[in-house]
Amino acid sequence: MDLMTDGTDPRARERVGAVLNEKWTLEHLIGAGGMGAVYAARHRNGARAAVKILHPDLARIAEVRERFLREGYAANRVEHRGVVQVLDDDTVKGGPDHDSAYLVMELLEGESLEERALRSPALGERELLEVMDAVLDVLATAHDRGVIHRDLKPGNIFLARDPEREGVRVKVLDFGLARVAEASRVTSAGTAVGTPSYMSPEQAAGRSDEIDGRTDIFALGATVFRIV
Repeated sequence: MDLMTDGTDPRARERVGAVLNEKWTLEHLIGAGGMGAVYAARHRNGARAAVKILHPDLARIAEVRERFLREGYAANRVEHRGVVQVLDDDTVKGGPDHDSAYLVMELLEGESLEERALRSPALGERELLEVMDAVLDVLATAHDRGVIHRDLKPGNIFLARDPEREGVRVKVLDFGLARVAEASRVTSAGTAVGTPSYMSPEQAAGRSDEIDGRTDIFALGATVFRIV
């Protein structure tokens, strides 16, 4: 889930209360960013989930739409409890968001590592190392399955409340930029995608043929540096 709250999706707040495809009622806005918006939603059968809707203007760009929908396939391919499970994908039928894509994901409660680092008490060394250890475990599984995240940063590491353990479970969010080995054609050579502050040199230079698991390790190191 993209938990940015800069409101760059102009329809983000207007959708609250809407029903997607006569199934999902959007109960409240979780966050909005450049790609679209994420909502807490309830299915007509009572199930709750998070619904991520692609910005309608972006949905008309085939490459962006494909990258957005690829998030679900990349995340589910990892098959790790530390990755947010994507339950469904579909397109909006009717209304101002007609034909825009959306994803249905497990609904998390908690805060991002970025949010945790900004509040008291201060984030301790042991707590940070435990979070990084959990992320490395996710990355090891992802890389073994040919999935490279390519956009690791404090905002994409989520500390979800875990009632079973009476603590938190680390979740890696937003596989929208993930590169799956056999589908790397989606990102053109010479095009840099990701968050500049956390990009490895080869990613920043758009050398897509050089991107591998080490790109994620660089981003995780940059994340630790930023938090410290």
